[in-house]
Amino acid sequence: MSNRIENITNRIDTHSRREARITLQIWVRGVALAALLVCGGEVRAQAAIAPPFPAWRDTAQHRVRSVRVEPGVTLEVLEWGGTGSPLIFLAGSGNAAHVFDGFAPRFTSRFRVLGVTRRGTGASSHPAAGYDSATLARDLIAVLDALGVRRASFAAHSFGGSELHYLAAHHHERVEQLVYLDAAYDYHALMASPENRSGQLQTPEPPIPAYDDNTARSWTLFAERVSGPGYPEAEVRAMYAFDTAGRYQRPVNIDSLQARLDRGTAPVDLRQISAPTLAIYAIPGAVETMFPYWAVLDSVGRERAVQSHTAVTALLSRLRAQFPREVPQARVVVIPGARHYVFLTHPGEVEHAMLEFLSPAARP
Repeated sequence: MSNRIENITNRIDTHSRREARITLQIWVRGVALAALLVCGGEVRAQAAIAPPFPAWRDTAQHRVRSVRVEPGVTLEVLEWGGTGSPLIFLAGSGNAAHVFDGFAPRFTSRFRVLGVTRRGTGASSHPAAGYDSATLARDLIAVLDALGVRRASFAAHSFGGSELHYLAAHHHERVEQLVYLDAAYDYHALMASPENRSGQLQTPEPPIPAYDDNTARSWTLFAERVSGPGYPEAEVRAMYAFDTAGRYQRPVNIDSLQARLDRGTAPVDLRQISAPTLAIYAIPGAVETMFPYWAVLDSVGRERAVQSHTAVTALLSRLRAQFPREVPQARVVVIPGARHYVFLTHPGEVEHAMLEFLSPAARP
């Protein structure tokens, strides 16, 4: 751990520092790739802390409900509105459904738009077990049943693609259409890849900016810089607890969530996916695009960034080629210059591709 991190004030313990900051997936820790788990924000002297903020309020236009999926386990379900056929968003492993607060409402004029926060995350229950693919898929079926939905279309980001693979392969009767938002990868193969096992995917940590006062607003700006414009503050607050002055207190998710999900990810025969499928891929291209904080990295950080960029590019290129071979009905859309949170960095292009695909006129 860097000297800077070692010097962080003792009021944030080692475990919290390891879990803290946004689990910003530069290229997908949610896809089991380069987890950028940025250690807990450096706490400045009290004089640098702004006065208490006005009470924060979630202004997103959604209804929040709690859906029971098994005894003692409920999931947070967001509904952004709309009266058409259901379209359900699934977030990556480091996110709650609130990450779609700015993007999902684009579809309410045509669909009934919802989002599900998986177990162990945010406001959903945090049971000790149930982080395997089969249980996560059953959770989604229980949500459909509770909502009175027989079939739905799904749009998954990052690790959400793993859940979508299993759902589509084993519960095809509940799936209308599939949209993968930089998520159409064989996750089991990805985690077993030599690049992942050798640590080549490790990403450099961006420096904490001088103005960082450890508040929710600073964290949101950090997330926006790294992941993409419009990263919702509601998402930051869903993942981490803050005090009345907006200062970071602790992570909200269950301990070791990513490790639990990784262990539970089952291999899926992608050839079993029969639903109409859209695979949207973000292709950043240059290392400076993948790491937007390239300019402020030191020589060691840049060397690590180049290594990560090279390994990620090779690995994802192989997996992108694999997916349409095994899911031949998939429509593939590549967005050059986009980053992993493609719906944040290129929302217009993603919306266009999704509407073109989801439109009834486009169906066979």
